[in-house]
Amino acid sequence: MKRALLAILVLALCLAGCTQKEVKPSEYEQTTTSTQTQLQEEQPTIALETFTTWYEPYPLAFYNAFYNQGEPDITFEITNNGDIPVTVRVSAEYQGYSHQAISTETIMPGETKLINLTIPLIPEKIEQIKTKTKFSLHYKIEYEENGEWKVYDEYTAMIDVYPMDTMVWAMYDNQGNEIPLFSYIACFVTPKDDAIQELLSIAKEYHPDRSLEGYQCRDCSDEEWLYYTRLQIKAIYDALKYEYGMSYVSTPVAFGKDAVQKVKLPSETLETGSGNCIDLTVLFASAIEALGMHPYIVITEDHAFVAWDVKGDGQYIDALETTMIGNADFEDAVKKGNEELEQYWDALNDNDYNNGVIIDVKKCREYGVLPVK
Repeated sequence: MKRALLAILVLALCLAGCTQKEVKPSEYEQTTTSTQTQLQEEQPTIALETFTTWYEPYPLAFYNAFYNQGEPDITFEITNNGDIPVTVRVSAEYQGYSHQAISTETIMPGETKLINLTIPLIPEKIEQIKTKTKFSLHYKIEYEENGEWKVYDEYTAMIDVYPMDTMVWAMYDNQGNEIPLFSYIACFVTPKDDAIQELLSIAKEYHPDRSLEGYQCRDCSDEEWLYYTRLQIKAIYDALKYEYGMSYVSTPVAFGKDAVQKVKLPSETLETGSGNCIDLTVLFASAIEALGMHPYIVITEDHAFVAWDVKGDGQYIDALETTMIGNADFEDAVKKGNEELEQYWDALNDNDYNNGVIIDVKKCREYGVLPVK
């Protein structure tokens, strides 16, 4: 949103009236004419050009990740087209749901600065949001003149907001540009949750060695690594199948840039004993990450399943069709998962995330995409 140039030109021209007093020559040898002209110097010009960008919808599940990454809620691009330095102050808030974010910058003549603000939400406020709602995003741009702050621009925009249990696959700026958010599904992967730790405690009893060790095979061959890691995933699979009675429930799912998706946290899936493809995928990913292994979330145009790094070196991944847990053995679910991985491999790696994408949870953590709990 381009803002018009602000030109404040103070020009005061005071001309003393030309006065001429007429006197008789006999009274004075000469006539004196007194003309005084007072010119107030022209004041320096303040001329700002601004472009303000904000984003929606706001996925509250990603708030901590956005904050850790320093992702802005609003960006101000300000150009000083005047002939003197100008100090500006920008501020923004989600009225009633956040504290105010403020930044002050001095911009030199001819200089353009980008000022990003990440607005600090109030946790107890956002936790109360259970359905789609609206935030009032209020922002203000001010400039300093003669020791006083003067408002250059002020605006309130209404922003769609989704609660903590909702995955938003893409957001848009106010110019309509798309920002994909697929990697933020890793926020729903919660390896440190007590419910996941309890699952692993039960799962180790289904392992031949009654132990889940992650990547400890050391000098194993590739075939031995494959067998070694599969035994651990099988233990988790069997524990979920036989101890939790886990089953797949075909509830509506929606992937892609124009969709949002309700996602259960793993603790809720364990409590209910059922989930759809994305629920079960983040559940398995949570347990795999809790072992110290590297999970992947594989998303196609209309489906999701889990995969994992076989040796921890990124060279080879194995996959599991999680939706088969209620009616198939682990070996069949692994076979199906790898068939799907091969089937969609080209689409998953063509750099068009709308065709599918493989989310590396380990890399997401390195980039600051942390669990919601």
